[in-house]
Amino acid sequence: MAEIQIQNLNKTYGAFHALKDMSLHIADGEFTVFVGPSGCGKSTALKILAGLEAASTGRILIGGEDVTDLAPGKRDIAMVFQNYALYPHLTVRQNIGFGLKMRGTSKQEIDKRVEHAAQALEITDLLDRRPRALSGGQRQRVALGRAIVREPRLFLMDEPLSNLDAALRVQMRAEITALQKRIGTTTIYVTHDQTEAMTMADRIVIMRKGVVQQIGSPDELFNRPANIFVAGFIGSPAMNFIRGTILAENGQWSVDAGSLRLPLGDNVAAAAAGYIGKEIICGIRPESLELAASGQPALEVVPSLVESLGNEAYVHFRMPGRQVAVAVAGEHEHEASSSGTLIARLFDGDRPVSGKTVRLALKPNSSVHLFDPVTEVAIS
Repeated sequence: MAEIQIQNLNKTYGAFHALKDMSLHIADGEFTVFVGPSGCGKSTALKILAGLEAASTGRILIGGEDVTDLAPGKRDIAMVFQNYALYPHLTVRQNIGFGLKMRGTSKQEIDKRVEHAAQALEITDLLDRRPRALSGGQRQRVALGRAIVREPRLFLMDEPLSNLDAALRVQMRAEITALQKRIGTTTIYVTHDQTEAMTMADRIVIMRKGVVQQIGSPDELFNRPANIFVAGFIGSPAMNFIRGTILAENGQWSVDAGSLRLPLGDNVAAAAAGYIGKEIICGIRPESLELAASGQPALEVVPSLVESLGNEAYVHFRMPGRQVAVAVAGEHEHEASSSGTLIARLFDGDRPVSGKTVRLALKPNSSVHLFDPVTEVAIS
């Protein structure tokens, strides 16, 4: 195990700047996830850490040792790929122990480590099978076992669950997280799936166009996003963005968003003092909206689509008269028009009907996120 220090890391391909001045400290035993849309630089960073790509500038230290110019085999790391990379003619036992054999480890030691890894991954009964006789989840366990037996100081995982079906992904991400906690090896995990990042990581590194946008725990990123990109990327469904104006009347702070008035708490009001009377971008989580009670101030909307998911429903609607701000969803960014769709996430059996007017209100004590319309940086 070891702590990792990434210092001012850059990677260019001709005129293209794939990684821009990345700096990061990862504690010993930490599970860190790099997440972002395709082309954001997360896989490039992982390849440089592994020694599969050379950094243009910057340094990488593993356990205090400068490994920036070391060959992959001398960095004492193990990498798990999305395609498993198993040898089809070897048994599971031979696949797991192959790397140790190439390093000249004794057969007795190889057998010991393979058995230990197989027990940890619950694949002891598969040791004499070949990869073609395994399911996708079993192959993934074998790939993990091959990494574990090396007892490296760092695990690097490049979208290892992307080839699995949805149900198996949920199972395997829980198993990988539990395994990492048991063995305590420092781990860097790359994914484009924010749900994987949120459920697995001690800390998340959100990247966009080669630049680190924010580093923090899942709760920090969800509750205190640094900018519009982070706010829209973290959370499912994505945060709603609307344009509004900061008002301060009779000691009460609010955002005037046309037909919707959003009250602000004291902590947000203090940060927004310089924006009184000015336009801002307001972010509202879909789960912060609810069907309004009788007499409660509310926004009347007509749902264009209602998605029922058993104990919850996603209600898509159009907000009249206000432009929807920059929307960030997965890999796509766009400036939506005033007819852009917003989403409410309703619980407890609330099921509006598409095409029929409903009244939506902000839940009491819900957070309202404010962003500068020019810089897109969080105001509060």
